Amino acid sequence: MALKKIDVVTVHGGHNPSGKIACGATGILDESKEDRIITKKVIELLKKHKIKAYDTTCNDGKSQTDVLQKICAKCNSHKDVDLNISIHFNSGAGDKKGNGKTTGSEVYLTAKANDKYDVAKRICNQLENIGFTNRGVKVRDNLYFLNRTNEQAILVEVCFVDDKDDSKLYNAHKDDVAHAIVQAILNHNKAVAEKNTKKK
Repeated sequence: MALKKIDVVTVHGGHNPSGKIACGATGILDESKEDRIITKKVIELLKKHKIKAYDTTCNDGKSQTDVLQKICAKCNSHKDVDLNISIHFNSGAGDKKGNGKTTGSEVYLTAKANDKYDVAKRICNQLENIGFTNRGVKVRDNLYFLNRTNEQAILVEVCFVDDKDDSKLYNAHKDDVAHAIVQAILNHNKAVAEKNTKKK
C-alpha cells in the first residue's frame, strides 16, 4: 500500500494520572507525569505545523481496562484520523545507579507495514539522535490500544523510568523528545510529497 500524508493525529499519555489506580510506572521518572508533558508538547508542535492533533488522554479511569477503553473511544470519536499515538515510558531496566549508557527507546505496532511503520522507524531514529539507545520497532499483537483503534496506531516507549542514564538524558532533552516525535511525522510527510512529485 502506498504511503499517505498524515494530516490528523491523536496523542495521549498511556495511563491514568499519577497516584490514581492504573497509573504508569514510577522510578527515577514518573511515567504518568512525563507522558502528559510530552503529549502536550507534541500536540502544540503538530498544530504549529498545521497538523490537526487531538489529546485523547484519560484522566478518570476506574481500572486499567477502563482507561484503555476510554482512550480508544476518544481516539475513535475523531473523524479522518491518520495516526493514533500512545506515549509511554518503559520500566524494567533496574539501573538506578547508572552504567554510562541508556537502555533506550522503542516503538510498538501490530505490523511492520504502511505509514505507522514508516513513522515508527523515524521516531526511533530521531530519539537515537538525541542519544537514546535505539531498541527498534517491535511487533506486538496483544496490546489493547493497538488492536482497538479504528485507524493506524503506534505506542512509543520514550525511555526507561528506572535507568539513571535514561532519566538524565530525558530531563535534559524533554523538548527535544517532543520535537523528535513530531519531526518523524514531518519527515514522513516530506517523503510522501517527494514521492508523489516524482510520479507526476
